[in-house]
Amino acid sequence: MAVFVINEWLWSDLSGDNGPQAQREAFEVIEKLPSSAHQIVVVQGSQFDQKAWNLCKSTNRMPVQRAAGAYVAGLRLNSDRCRILLPDTLPSLQPGLASATKVGDHYLVQAQLAVPGAILVTTDGKLCAAVKQAGLACISRGEFLSTYL
Repeated sequence: MAVFVINEWLWSDLSGDNGPQAQREAFEVIEKLPSSAHQIVVVQGSQFDQKAWNLCKSTNRMPVQRAAGAYVAGLRLNSDRCRILLPDTLPSLQPGLASATKVGDHYLVQAQLAVPGAILVTTDGKLCAAVKQAGLACISRGEFLSTYL
């Protein structure tokens, strides 16, 4: 079993912003993760969390809204598949890691630090490099899809 901290690429892909192939792959992630042995880590109220809820409420794209709803039902509300962290319980970042990452990404790294062994999954090369430099695990979206799904 692996534990993942996934950044917002999932929601950009699901919404179709990154093209139909990425959208299909995002649907697969939402479909396959609940039946896998893997878990995800979500910080309550984070950008990742807010984007998921916003897609659930979206009235523009019914298939996307349904997929986001499937995420909530199959992953977000399933304590066997999702660890929900409260923002005020997150550990602080070391100054070097904090300065090497964007402020908006701090919650991702803090979530990773809060769950020992968690793997950050991102499309942001600079974020991944900073995380690896700090001795933490990071993989690309493509690696995640090909290795774990």
